[in-house]
Amino acid sequence: MSDDVLDRLGEYFVYHKILERYGITFEVFVEKVRRGVWEAYLAA
Repeated sequence: MSDDVLDRLGEYFVYHKILERYGITFEVFVEKVRRGVWEAYLAA
């Protein structure tokens, strides 16, 4: 994954307070995005 993509994901992670709302780390978040399951995770 490119640095640019990671930077954008980091901004998304912070803006949407992913750690506080869902209790997952940035590393887990990135892995979910990479696998394409993040949207499904939110809907679950």
